[in-house]
Amino acid sequence: MSKGPAPLQRQHLDKVIDFSVSLVIPCYNEAPRLDRTVREVAAYCQRFTHPFQIVLVDDGSTDATAELITEAAKAHSFVLPVLLPENRGKGAALVHGVLASNGEAVVFFDADLSYPLDTLDAALQELRSGADIVIGARDLGSKSGAAGNNTFIRGLSHVAFSAMVDHYLHLGIPDTQCGFKAFKGSVARALFACLTIERFAFDVELLALARLWGLAIRRLPVVAIQRDGSSVRMVRDSIGMWLAVIQIRRRLRAGAYPASQPVVSG
Repeated sequence: MSKGPAPLQRQHLDKVIDFSVSLVIPCYNEAPRLDRTVREVAAYCQRFTHPFQIVLVDDGSTDATAELITEAAKAHSFVLPVLLPENRGKGAALVHGVLASNGEAVVFFDADLSYPLDTLDAALQELRSGADIVIGARDLGSKSGAAGNNTFIRGLSHVAFSAMVDHYLHLGIPDTQCGFKAFKGSVARALFACLTIERFAFDVELLALARLWGLAIRRLPVVAIQRDGSSVRMVRDSIGMWLAVIQIRRRLRAGAYPASQPVVSG
């Protein structure tokens, strides 16, 4: 349930990106850190000369996340609340958030701010220089300080999943699951309007569609900061992601996706 697009705020400072930006943040039981996240993201965006919008999507949280999002929207005109009545998954939350956005660029990242906010600058510049999609690439990031960010089992799972995606879908993208991605606004709304995967493998479906439509994808080196409170459940989610990859391949072979990028209003 959303109340419609929040107005985009224009700041007159020294950093010029000549398009509006919507930052979409999916939230599930993020009450302990949500206020800090909103404050840090808003403070960072105040440096820009372009309009910005923060879209906070509550994915059916069982804590006070929905109430805090509602309060943030009342306190800040640049915050747009999108409240889902039940937990659907990160992909579903982002579909609702992206389709409610109105920025000429759309960026999504997690509420734990596991990637430095200055990653935004580099991503927006890549969009400005012609990219349709900019995806965080942890495999291209600096190795210093990064080794301890992932457990051995999680790292092994990531390698195995990447190999499976490449085997079945031939995307040529080693890190499909990075939680930081930026898009031209029209591209984001078209991609998310066509998604069928609601949980963690939605990234793979996004990138499979992007390849199908011949979009310009650029990979941006990033280093993740490991945070507590991940909602990923390794065994159950790994099985679900494997099944989702098979589903995506079947849909591609059946011609179930639009052959070219559709026009989606927003």
